[in-house]
Amino acid sequence: MGNNQHLKRHSAPVAWPIKRKNITFVAKPNSGSHKENYVVPVVVLVRDVLNYAETSKEVKQLINAEEILVNGKVVKDIKFPVGLFDTISFKTTTEKYNVLLDTFGKIKLVATEDDLSFLKVAGKTKLKAGKLQLNFMNGYNLIVDEKTFATAKVEDTVVFDFAKKAVLKVLNLVEGSMVYFFDGKFKGQIGEVKEFEVYNGLTKDIIKVQIGEEVHSTAKDYAYVVGAKKADAKRFE
Repeated sequence: MGNNQHLKRHSAPVAWPIKRKNITFVAKPNSGSHKENYVVPVVVLVRDVLNYAETSKEVKQLINAEEILVNGKVVKDIKFPVGLFDTISFKTTTEKYNVLLDTFGKIKLVATEDDLSFLKVAGKTKLKAGKLQLNFMNGYNLIVDEKTFATAKVEDTVVFDFAKKAVLKVLNLVEGSMVYFFDGKFKGQIGEVKEFEVYNGLTKDIIKVQIGEEVHSTAKDYAYVVGAKKADAKRFE
């Protein structure tokens, strides 16, 4: 650790795609809703991944001009935390990118043309007046109609249009659905769900998934639903 605002580059999370020699420090992301393993400061994405700037000062200039947005909101700090499945976009160029991990566990950006957030359900809370609070893996939450979302379960994915501020659909974690793995030995890969092995809390439930031509098994916790069919998952490749 360098101080409470910076990290030594050699001790930065392995997911950060940064050079770790010659330059000592890198900005530390502000605290936020994402888990530490899946978050990076916006300055790293703009400077080190997209190469849209050479220095943090140049990134600050883009921020001061309100050029950078995350999930449709203007970024105001180079240490703003950007996490897995967030969307970073640029006002003037209209470019948009989803934040994902590659097969080596490094953060990567995949170009997109829409304003959709894919939010993995981590918990549900029943509220008064027929409302339901959905809590998501990235720390966000959403108040929805209980009757409409009665079938939404933990580990399903809610597709949210952040431009329209509306839920488009719920993707259920079921046989035949397409999942993206954000952890484990299949990190960064996409496969089709074939079967579940449920152990009722005695140990982690297992998911069997076809990746390419082979069927593999891994912890169900690592699966993130990204589509109901193969064509839906193309956006994350």
